[in-house]
Amino acid sequence: MEAHCVSKESKWIVFILVKEGDKTDIWHICTKDLKEKLGEIKWFGRWRTYAFFPYQDTIYEDDCLIDIANFIKEEMNARKLRKL
Repeated sequence: MEAHCVSKESKWIVFILVKEGDKTDIWHICTKDLKEKLGEIKWFGRWRTYAFFPYQDTIYEDDCLIDIANFIKEEMNARKLRKL
């Protein structure tokens, strides 16, 4: 896996900013040891929000899902603040 700066981490996963855009960003979600990519968070225009796009054959327990949901909420709040 290519080296990137870890933007944020939780107990089991890390969120890595891979594309910083003018309006929206893209993050990869990886295992904490950076050996496996689990999915990505990116803008979903139809819903006008960031969404989680899990990769095939990945499994999540409740702590990871909560961390992913909280990350999305934080990024949406940051996006709203940038628009002010």
